Amino acid sequence: MSDERKAQTIKEIMDLLKDNSLTTNIRLSILLILYIYGKITFSELLAYTSLKKNTLYVNLQILADNGLIKYKKAFSLKGVISVVEITPKGREVVEKLFEIIENIKEKEKK
Repeated sequence: MSDERKAQTIKEIMDLLKDNSLTTNIRLSILLILYIYGKITFSELLAYTSLKKNTLYVNLQILADNGLIKYKKAFSLKGVISVVEITPKGREVVEKLFEIIENIKEKEKK
């Protein structure tokens, strides 16, 4: 891969992450976790990330404001819980990132 193509690929990745408010490892991690699980509770996400409640909430709000996730209250046997779910847009962003990475790997093999 030429240096020009490498620079273009890096710019593409940075634009994808910046445009979708994924400029922190916290939000990118949250989105990747939700990509794997699809839908989980706030408490489960809290345990996976080891974040403080307020920190997680603020980052979820940013992701939700950008349409990457949604969260809502649900009823369970334990009472009211918060459920966090990746949106189709969130899935598209993660898949686009995977596609870019896969293209880099394929081009490096050549």
